Amino acid sequence: MRYGVISDIHSNLEALDAVLAVFRKERIQSFLCLGDIVGYGPNPNECVERIAALKKLQATGGSHDFAAVGLKETTWFNDMAVRALSFTKRKLNEESRSFLMRLPRLIDGSMFTMAHGSPRDPTDEYLLTARQYLDNLEFFRTPICFIGHTHVPCIFFTDSLGVIQHKPLEEGVPFSFDPQGKVMVNAGSVGQPRDGDTRACGLIYDTETREVTLVRKEYDIRAVQDKMKQASLPLFLIERLSYGR
Repeated sequence: MRYGVISDIHSNLEALDAVLAVFRKERIQSFLCLGDIVGYGPNPNECVERIAALKKLQATGGSHDFAAVGLKETTWFNDMAVRALSFTKRKLNEESRSFLMRLPRLIDGSMFTMAHGSPRDPTDEYLLTARQYLDNLEFFRTPICFIGHTHVPCIFFTDSLGVIQHKPLEEGVPFSFDPQGKVMVNAGSVGQPRDGDTRACGLIYDTETREVTLVRKEYDIRAVQDKMKQASLPLFLIERLSYGR
């Protein structure tokens, strides 16, 4: 089976539609969503509706999702994130709010694990280092764990020599993993990339070949920025889409 894996959409409808179009072209029919469907961007309801409409979906919630529906405090959010969340809270309809409130923090399946942050701290941990990868190994039992939150697509794994590796994923280059080991894969961000590439991104995960492949797609950034300006969202959040940072 092949899965389309997405994370950190952040209310960016144009970016989400671009990635979903890639998945349709690849005939992907099962989907994994790692959270932060909302926050930052101008179209929270539309993005929730797109995700909720996916027929074969497994999804976890993210920090912005839970904060938007009152399930998480915003103490540690920066001012711009809080301002965007205030907009999101006002915009969310009851259907979107209900969907977000039902999202689990962790999915621990038979073939894979899913968390927004990490299996150790599903909502909040930014998994950035080899040390964190090592510390998280005891918190999941499957060969592969999908995460998001950092907005940077990458992989953590232990090579044949026992050395922990932390590498960026390359567009279109499949990464094969050992089913006897444990790998953590960050899906990057659909709607707010932070690895210097402005394109929306996602993953294709093939359970038969045990391969993960990064896909990227250009989208109409200016249209999103125009809507963000109309919504009086913070200028920094608007401009960073042009730089992928």
